[in-house]
Formats: sequence, C-alpha cells, structure tokens
Amino acid sequence: MKRYQVTLDPNDLETSVQQLAEAYDLALEDLGTLRRIITLYPHPVTMHLDETNAVLYDNLPLADKFTFDIDTDELVLFRCDLDTITDALIEMAMYLGGFATLMGNEQTWVIEFAIGAWKLVKKRLKRQLGIPVQEQPRAVVGLPPRPDEAQASAPYPFRTLVTHYDLASFHQMVILAAKDDVAVYFPPDTHPKVLAVYVYMRRAMQEVAQGLDLGDHEIFNARLVQELQRLQELFNPTDLEPPSWLLNLLDEESGAELLDDPATGLGLFPDTRPSDQSTPVDSHKDNPFEAFIEQLFPDDDPL
Repeated sequence: MKRYQVTLDPNDLETSVQQLAEAYDLALEDLGTLRRIITLYPHPVTMHLDETNAVLYDNLPLADKFTFDIDTDELVLFRCDLDTITDALIEMAMYLGGFATLMGNEQTWVIEFAIGAWKLVKKRLKRQLGIPVQEQPRAVVGLPPRPDEAQASAPYPFRTLVTHYDLASFHQMVILAAKDDVAVYFPPDTHPKVLAVYVYMRRAMQEVAQGLDLGDHEIFNARLVQELQRLQELFNPTDLEPPSWLLNLLDEESGAELLDDPATGLGLFPDTRPSDQSTPVDSHKDNPFEAFIEQLFPDDDPL
C-alpha cells in the first residue's frame, strides 16, 4: 500500500473520514468540511502522499502541491496540510465532474491557463461549501532585492525576465496569471507585451470561469477551447524565440525541458516572498502598472 493511502467514498463517509483522520492527523471540525466535499464525488477515489517528490515541491513555491494521476484517476498529494488537502479534494470533484485539465498537452502554457481557470471555479465552490477563501495574496513575486541582499541598482532575476518579450517571459506570465493568490510587482521598465500577456491571460481565465458551478463542465470546456484559440491567434507563442541566456544554458545542460517553464526551472524566483499583510507593498508611485491592473481586476469582481 502507498504511504498515507486513503479511499474517499461518498457511499461510506464514516470510513472515509476515519481514514483521513488517522492518516493525516486532522481536527474534528476540519473533517466535517472534507466530508462535505466527498459527498460531491460520483464514485470512490484513492488518495495518497507522494513523499518521494514532496521535497522537490517544497522548493517550488509557486507550484501546486497535488496532482491527478490521469492513468489511474488517483489523487496525489505532495504536502498534507489542511489547505492542500481541501483544495485537492475540491479540484478532484471538478476532475471527476468532467472539467477539462488539458494535462498532456504539448504546450505547457495551455495547461497553465486551464489551471488558472480551474482555480477560479474552485474558489466559487469553496464559498458555496462555506469554506473560507484566501482573499489576500500569499506571496509577492518581482520585488527588488532588499538592501541587505543586493545593491539596489543591480539587476535581479525577475526584472531580467520581464524586460524582454520572448518565450521565457510569455510562459512565466501565463503561470503567474494562473496564480490568483500571488501578487506580481512589475518593474517600471517591464516590456509592454509582457504586461499584456499577464493582463489578457488573467482576464481570459475569469471569462472562462465566470458564474460556473460544479455541474457546468460542458460550458467550461467550450469556453476554455474558445479562449485558447483566441489567445493563440493574439500572441502566437509558437513563433516566440527563447532568450539568449536560455539558449546558452540549453547548450550547456542539454535540458530542452527548460523550455516548458524556464524561469521556475532555472530558479529565477528568489524574488518570491511571503506576503506580509501587516506591511503591504506600496508600489503605486514607483510602479505605473500597479493601479492599472487593480482597475482591471477589482476584489469584488464576481465569479
């Protein structure tokens, strides 16, 4: 048996909840929330913790900490805290309900776009289930180095990435647009097309997810295909070239897989920091894009 393996059975909730409690040491009130989610499943689902890859995912702050095994329809965790388990169980309900993941698509940005639209539907489902929704960002990407970390005038990785419009910056903007719990600080010299990708992708994800519930997978899938076709025509990412710095690394490392997600794969996010709500970033006067993006995506934008 796989480590921490449990069976989530909507027809045997007592056993399912008992297995969750024993495997993941969850509090009684938390089990009640997970129980409500399991009732949404059309049939039993197996879930386990992948400890082999857990360490890897701990070092990827922007990566989801769970996935679906599309060969076995199992739910695989890379972390077993309550937030991860809750999100994983809700997204598994969407997966079983027929929401398209596009997993296996050769274009990574397409998968990331689908992930972003999924997260917005998931947020709506959490509200319907009475589960608290994280409204404030958990992390900030793109802030300049602190004075004690580097010289203020020195280039930093995120700035290097966003000042050029190429394959690397396109991919990373789609990934960041899909992270509704990550705030992005754009340096003043951000390339306009890089910002455009981020803005268009976020808005398109919202349009795909707008007003949908668990039973609306057919509408979601149709919208998803339509938006991806529009974005493909708008940005034509297949014609974008990798940046010179990435080509040099590909020559050195022979790692063509870096083209899928170059910035994360190369560790270009030391700029990622936990969001400190007690001392929010006041970047409007230095960042001409901040207020513009806030106008496009108000906090009360209905989903």
